Formats: sequence, C-alpha cells, structure tokens
Amino acid sequence: MIRRVSVIVLLISALFVTPALAYTVYITNHGENSISIIDGTTKKVLDTVKISQNAPHLGVLSADGKFLYTANVGSASVSVFDTVAKKEVAVIPAAKGTHGVTLSFDDNYLWTANNQDDVVAIVDLSEKKVVKTTKVGSKPMLVALHPDGGRAYVSNGGSGDVYVINTANGRVMKKIFAGKDAMGMAFTPEGKELWVTEGGDNIVSVIDTSEDKVVSEIKIGADTHGVAITEDGKTAYVSVRKENYVAVIEVSKREVIGKIPVLPLPDMLEFSPDEKELWVTSRAGNTVDVIDLSTRKVSSVKVGLTDKPQPHGVAIKK
Repeated sequence: MIRRVSVIVLLISALFVTPALAYTVYITNHGENSISIIDGTTKKVLDTVKISQNAPHLGVLSADGKFLYTANVGSASVSVFDTVAKKEVAVIPAAKGTHGVTLSFDDNYLWTANNQDDVVAIVDLSEKKVVKTTKVGSKPMLVALHPDGGRAYVSNGGSGDVYVINTANGRVMKKIFAGKDAMGMAFTPEGKELWVTEGGDNIVSVIDTSEDKVVSEIKIGADTHGVAITEDGKTAYVSVRKENYVAVIEVSKREVIGKIPVLPLPDMLEFSPDEKELWVTSRAGNTVDVIDLSTRKVSSVKVGLTDKPQPHGVAIKK
C-alpha cells in the first residue's frame, strides 16, 4: 500500500512540474561573419551559418521569429536572415557603420544606428530600402523605441548624449546629456525610465521619460556597456567590460547588490523567455556565457566556426 501511494504521489507531482520553456538563441559573430543558432534549453549549437556581409554586430528578431535582422557594421548594411530556411535571403543598404537595429512595434520598419555617418536610418521592410535618415549626435550606437510609440531614443557614444526623435516625422525633439560613450539602453515598465550605460564614465544614467531629463547616475565599474531590466522592473543587469562581471542592481534603490564574474569583456545581455537565465556575449573569446539567475552560476557555450568568432549580438526567439 505504501509503495502504491508513493507511486501515485510521484505521478501527481510530475503533472505539476513546469517543463523547461523551449527557445532558440541567435548569436551574431562579429569576427567571422556568421550566425550561431543555439537550442536555449539544451545549450547545444544547432548550426552556424555564414552570411555575405562583414562584421555582423547586433541583431533583432521579427515578432513572429521568422526573420533575424543583423546590423553589419563593416558593410553599411542589414542582412535579412530567414530563421526557418537558415540562410540570408536579402541585404538592405543602410549607412556607414550600421551598429544597432531596432524594429518598430508593427514590424514594418527597422531603425538603424550608424556610427560612421552619424545618422539614424529608417528602413521600410516591405520595400527593403531606407526611406528616412535623421542626423543625430556623434557615433550613434543604439535606438530604443518608447512603449508609447511616439519617441525613439538614440545613444550617441561619441558625443555622450541621448537624442529623442519624433517617430512620426523623424525629427529631433530633444538632446539629453548623458555621459561618455553612451551605449546600452533599457526601459523600466511602461517606459517610465530609460537606463543608459556610459562606459567612459563608468556609470548608468537614469532618464525620467516624462520630462526627458537625467534624474540619477549610478556609479558601477570600469566600462559599463550592455543593460537589461526584468519585466517587473525590480532588477537591472549591466555588463562591466573592463572588470569582467555583470552587475546586479536593485532598480528602486539604484544600488548594486551583486557582481557575477563572466568572460573577459562582456558585451550584450538578453533574458531567456522566462527570465530565469541571462545570456551574455563577449568578443574576447569564442564562447557565450549563460547565467542561472537563481543561483548565479555561469555556464558557457562555444560558438562560431573559428577560434575568434567574436560573438557580440544576441537575439532570443520566444
């Protein structure tokens, strides 16, 4: 009887075990012009595919996950990568130094930050061509679209500021001084705040988006770069490139509450769909780190086709 009850208990328990959420990770390998495709659950590389363009830097997935768009900083272009066919299916000319790519909420337009021409270009994806360019600050790095849909924020690494652009007409609405080497950006829930990393000043600036002004600066470590904030807005993670760790920050108090050692020169950060893991790229090696956020243990996944793929961008299909 005891054995039968135990079996029943085990069977009932199994019914309520939450299975691991399946997802796919795409890594843009800056140093070898390739894209590594990883099973997020098993951490196994499924494939690595070469593309025709030079130095794919950052990437973004369409809402349905069918296409990956890569910013090719060495070719002044965007590659359109079919995630089902696993191949590059189109190349869209952009502007020099295509560094960052951001999709509009309706998936119809792609915003690119071009750090050699000092412009933001807007690509019509149905026509696969640039339909608008806006002059911004020196060395624009990334574009972040506010949840209200009306504003685009551009981090300018050279001029150390953030430009606010009207998405309806592409005009600059405001310039916000941030700090040296402005780079990574992430919104808190509903876009109330925009957190911006400034690696030259070793800080994160907090911008109040209701007034579009800096309201706080958080001193962290040498060369802050990427930033990611949980959906509940409670915790932020920042890569600290020259000290080889990811800082854990309590958002409400704006205080560093932990440091997670990772590979040298950590770059970009992306959560798994359930936010239980954080993927961290680093151009210094040939692997990508995966942080278990409950234990803060780090595992690594080897990527690329060569010894120096320089993994940089990370996009996760959910």
